[in-house]
Amino acid sequence: MMKKITTENTLYRSWQRVEENRGCRGSDGVTIGKYNSCLHENLESLSHDLLSCKYYPFPLLRFSVPKPKGKGVRWLNVPTVRDRVAQTAVSLVTGPAFEDEFETVIHAYRQGRGVHTAVRAISALQEEGYAYAMDADIEGFFDNIPHDLLIEKVQLLFPDQPPLWKLFEKWIKAETWDGEHLDRFQKGIPQGSVVSPLLANLFLDSLDEFFIDLGFKLVRYADDFLVLSKTRAEAEDFMDITELLLEEMQLDLNPEKTKIVSFEGGFKFLGALFLNDGVYQPFPQKKSNRPFLQLPDPLTLKTYIELKHLDE
Repeated sequence: MMKKITTENTLYRSWQRVEENRGCRGSDGVTIGKYNSCLHENLESLSHDLLSCKYYPFPLLRFSVPKPKGKGVRWLNVPTVRDRVAQTAVSLVTGPAFEDEFETVIHAYRQGRGVHTAVRAISALQEEGYAYAMDADIEGFFDNIPHDLLIEKVQLLFPDQPPLWKLFEKWIKAETWDGEHLDRFQKGIPQGSVVSPLLANLFLDSLDEFFIDLGFKLVRYADDFLVLSKTRAEAEDFMDITELLLEEMQLDLNPEKTKIVSFEGGFKFLGALFLNDGVYQPFPQKKSNRPFLQLPDPLTLKTYIELKHLDE
C-alpha cells in the first residue's frame, strides 16, 4: 500500500487536488506557489521520506477565524502544503477501504452524498410511518476522540500495514504552532487535516453498526444524527441507549443540543425544516469573500529543533 501511495502518479494527483483547493500556507511558511516552484524535487523528496519511513509532519498552523454574526471564533489547525499532499495521497489509496467499512446511513464526507441525501433518507422514513426522532449531537466530538481507540480502529482496518499505522498516528497525535507556542493534541483530531473526515467516520462506525444491528433507523451526518422511531417512548429509550454506547467510546451527548423531536411539532436538521409532510430548505446563499486571515509567524526548522530540545 505504501508503494501505491508514493508513486509519481499518486503524488502528482494529490498535488493537483491540494492546488485546486488553494488554502493558506502552513506553519513552515511555504505557500502553494512556493511549493509549486520546485514541484518535481518536492514530490520526489516526499516520496522518498514516506517510503523509507523517514517522513515526519511539521506542526499544524493554529489560528482563529471569526464566526458569522459575531458569534465568537473557531480554531483551525492547517497542515503544511507538503503534509496536505501526503495526506491526500494516503486518502486516495486508502479511501476505498474506508468506504467498504462505512454504512449506508453515513452522509457526511463521502462522494455523491451530503445534506441532500440525508434529507431524502429522513423523508423516506417519515413516509414509512416514523413520527419521532432522537436528534443527537456529540459533545465536542472532534476535540474529544480518544487517540488510543482511534488508532486501534485504524490498525484493525489495515492489518499487516505498520508503516500506514505510524503515518496515521503521526497525524492523529499532531503538534500545533500558534506563532508562540508548540503544543500537541492529547485527544481529538484536527478539523483542518485532509484525513480527519475519514478518521471521524471510522471512529463512529461501531456506533452505526450497533444501531443497524438493533434495527434502529439512523441518519448520520458527521457527529449530528437522528434515530427515528414510531413512538416518543421509543425515542426516549434510544437516548438512554446512545448515552451508554458513547460512554464506552469515551464520548458524551451534548445535553443542550440533544432532544426528542417530531414531524408534527417540526424540527430543523442540517439546515432543513421538517414539518408535517413538508421539507423546507433555505435558498443557497452566495458565498461571501473569504475573511482576511492574520496568520501567525512561520516556524523555522531551527526554532522547531530548539523547542523540541527544551521539551526533552
